[in-house]
Amino acid sequence: MTRLQVSDIELILEQMNVYDRELLAKTGYRLSHIAAHAVGRSWTDVPDPGLIAVVPMTCGLGVISGFAETVAGILRFLGMNTFVPVSPDVKGFAEALERQAEIIFMADEERFIGVHLKTGQISDNSVATGRGFAAALDCLTGGLRERDVLILGAGPVGRAAAFAVLDFGGNVHVLDKDLTVSEKLAHEMLCQRGCSIGIEKGLDSALGKHRAIVVACPEGGLLRPDHLHTDTCIAAPGVPLGIQPHAIKKVEQRLIHDPLQLGVATMLYEILAKISPPA
Repeated sequence: MTRLQVSDIELILEQMNVYDRELLAKTGYRLSHIAAHAVGRSWTDVPDPGLIAVVPMTCGLGVISGFAETVAGILRFLGMNTFVPVSPDVKGFAEALERQAEIIFMADEERFIGVHLKTGQISDNSVATGRGFAAALDCLTGGLRERDVLILGAGPVGRAAAFAVLDFGGNVHVLDKDLTVSEKLAHEMLCQRGCSIGIEKGLDSALGKHRAIVVACPEGGLLRPDHLHTDTCIAAPGVPLGIQPHAIKKVEQRLIHDPLQLGVATMLYEILAKISPPA
């Protein structure tokens, strides 16, 4: 997962209502609707999962202050009954079990997962984030079906976004600074879905051809004003934002970007969808 900083998340909870209204204004859908759309469900067509624990972790590179509380707050905004154990790590996990949590969320710098304890269903944040932002782009553009979509970055988030774009009927084109990574994704698409994707080799030429873009690379300020057009739509998961600051105004009403909210929401809805398959 992307290594977040305290500054990336410290204002999330107090701005959740504003963020939700902005999503609605840009896409016609709220956070819960987009997250459910990412997993092929209606936001009303999910069960009450019971108690959810977000366990703080102190291993690895250290604690991002407020991370567990922020994740719990996002889940609470979505209507969930959520708590953060008093203690971190194993002791916190034990507290979650003792309080009979049904779902546990926890993260270190390598993985951020949610798991449903009774079924063992797991949602990985990188995969959920890719799917969530592809769903947001589908809503933002009025539909990706038969539309060419450029995926910038073919890491875990970009890979998940690419597969989700296929699910929404779009045509995938990928650009990664490591050509072998793009070729690996193309091979996976061919083997798993039986379809070919476009491999782009130059940033300027790729951006000149595409108006629907998922920016899934960790390089800040990658896109310049001259890369953007009056009809460019961008879904940009994670941080730093891959658009130069003076270029943001050019697409701000056609840009979906956040450091955590949509990924967490999609994790939740993925778990709920898996524990209650549609009839």
